[in-house]
Amino acid sequence: MKVLNRRADQAIAVAETVQAALHPTESAATFLERSARRRLVCDASGKKQLLVEDPAFSGFVRLERDGRELYLNAGQPTVPTAARLLATGRPLFSLGSPAADGGRPHAHPSRQTAQGDWHTTRDRLDMSAAASRTGALMEAVGEGLRPGQAVAGLHVSDILREAVFLDSGGARLEDQCYGVELTAVVVGEDGSHMVSATRYATALDDIDPVELGRELSVLQTAMGAAGQPFTGTRVVLTPSATAQLLRALVNTILLNPLAHPVPLAASLLDEGPCAAGYGARTFDCEGTPTGSAELVGRDGRQRPVATRKTALADDGPLAAAPLTGHAWWNPLKNFPQPTAGNVRMTPTAGTTARGLLAGERCVVADARTLGVEEFRSGGQLAFRLLAARTVDGVPQEAYAPLSVEGPAIDFLSSVTAVGDDVSYFPGQISAGGAYLEMDLTRITSKAVRS
Repeated sequence: MKVLNRRADQAIAVAETVQAALHPTESAATFLERSARRRLVCDASGKKQLLVEDPAFSGFVRLERDGRELYLNAGQPTVPTAARLLATGRPLFSLGSPAADGGRPHAHPSRQTAQGDWHTTRDRLDMSAAASRTGALMEAVGEGLRPGQAVAGLHVSDILREAVFLDSGGARLEDQCYGVELTAVVVGEDGSHMVSATRYATALDDIDPVELGRELSVLQTAMGAAGQPFTGTRVVLTPSATAQLLRALVNTILLNPLAHPVPLAASLLDEGPCAAGYGARTFDCEGTPTGSAELVGRDGRQRPVATRKTALADDGPLAAAPLTGHAWWNPLKNFPQPTAGNVRMTPTAGTTARGLLAGERCVVADARTLGVEEFRSGGQLAFRLLAARTVDGVPQEAYAPLSVEGPAIDFLSSVTAVGDDVSYFPGQISAGGAYLEMDLTRITSKAVRS
């Protein structure tokens, strides 16, 4: 059975070819990355199919000379094409920008080994063994469902993400983030309202399929025919909904830093090298070490995020801001953009999922952004929440959809309790999901009539 093999040597060879092709007055930095995946798809009848995605590396070359720099988009470069990329870019060098200070201090120490590489785990999923377990996994997911709901399919995936950075200053960095995903698909009694949810970990045995089934049971119920409007003030978010909320919040505050801090019940953390995170990495696309730090503290103040060209929530000059390892390559904009790695909210003391779900609760299973581009321009957010009424975590019926809106700081301050992380969720920003309680009186909310 095909396995996911490391191919970092290919990227290193390309980067070394770039260095060898430089003119005497030039310097360069090369960043290349890729994400490979094997996905085992199993339906309710037991039929299985293996799908493999094994793409080439892509990234950029930052060419520098005479105090200026130009980013060259490198889509799937090879050793033979590396020199041609430089030759194509040189006539366009006048379109570049002044070079950033390469001697800025780093906010975090490097985690690279003496050999230059770093990995989350050396263990690998035995896909043949996983294929023999799909029946048991589907049964375990089914244990978390209510009567009338059924598992329609299961996906077991392993993902290998590799990144390489090499520059003329002698830096040579390699990352290898490997993990496993379990995705289950659930349908209702009449075969309608098909929903899916995912869990991620470094190993398949670290994923709780019964807990995944419980969340899917709530999600499938919330997607059903809408019932009465929710008239209370406190809601609980499932791990998937929490991840949706956090990803939108972080994207927003990176564009519009918080201006009016208020005390919070939990801080917002970014843990770039977290091995359990979907986006685990020890350096960003500029070769700056990542680390663990607060994005927003419990005092409600946003902490600095700085790349070579950008500084956010920083009172000091850009040239003095320590680099925090928050740059990511956006090939559509042809320029590194500020981002976050693996974000989560810190658990509050004594909070458990069972405690948050005890009794009759409104549990939000889906939190989709509304008018996101318009709202982000002013640091505002709006969500459409799909929720179900539950009793001790068991879904009973769907509530009418809710819409909530307000500034990012109001959403953060509305969080009253946070449980332990259940899983990190995939995306350009990897968000940690936990059962989380919000007080709707701190944001604007209203029922949405279908």
